[in-house]
Amino acid sequence: MNSTRREFLAYGGAAAVGSTLAAGMGVGLAPSAVRAAAEAPAKRKFRVGMRTGSLGGAVKALAEAKRLSFDGIEIEAGGATDTLECANADLQKEFLAEVEKTGVVLSSICMGLMNGNPVFSEPRAKSWLEQTIDATAALGAKSILVAFFGKGNLKGNSDAKTKTIEIVKSVADRAEKKGVTLGLENTLSAEENIEIVDKINSPAVRLYYDIGNSAGGGYDVPKEIRLLGTKYINIFHFKDGNALLGRGRINMAAVAQSVRDIGYEGWIVLETGSPIGRAESLAYNMGFIRGLLCP
Repeated sequence: MNSTRREFLAYGGAAAVGSTLAAGMGVGLAPSAVRAAAEAPAKRKFRVGMRTGSLGGAVKALAEAKRLSFDGIEIEAGGATDTLECANADLQKEFLAEVEKTGVVLSSICMGLMNGNPVFSEPRAKSWLEQTIDATAALGAKSILVAFFGKGNLKGNSDAKTKTIEIVKSVADRAEKKGVTLGLENTLSAEENIEIVDKINSPAVRLYYDIGNSAGGGYDVPKEIRLLGTKYINIFHFKDGNALLGRGRINMAAVAQSVRDIGYEGWIVLETGSPIGRAESLAYNMGFIRGLLCP
């Protein structure tokens, strides 16, 4: 057993991953996390999800999420084709059948394809947004991650911001009618995001706040969370580079307090690395979050 794995098994407090998660992995949780894991998901203030691959792979990922005691998974909308994978009716039926079997649900759909095919310049962007809105509703979820990284970066690009507002606003009514929220995730500050969301002016358009991206961009994460509040934040990504949560640069206790302060109750989706193996890292990070936010 290497030293990193020894630390994993021995680490205390909220990060003491002790008697797990129906996973039979021999790891475990702090007592508060054990209680949270045992409660019915509907009774929890926070539900913990994990990222996975495309919709086809996500069908199989539901069983793995159940093994690790996750509440849900976040899937990808698909690659840059005219008809997105998530819109495939046969795959949707297969996915829903596995949801019924496992009890694990869909937290959200990630439109990662927008990073290389930006909302503001891709001719198919509106169609892709509409397809993903419909697929999200059909699959029983409420949130979509609309990504703005790489080629889609909005930072310092006023024309891109203007066009993004126009395109997203054009599908906002559809999202509202379907009971789905578009969560914008980008490299902008809280203040810049507030300006964009206010200009779109729809209850169906808010922010997908990623604490790791914001910390990496030099922003004060707890301060931003309090400034944005639940008026703007719809859902969270938690990560800290490739480190286990609580073992990296981000002050997770301060983040957790700010999440409580704004009265957020909803999904915390892990987009974490795997420094001690994928399953072990996921179990650890999930236990950490439940121990931290469910005292």
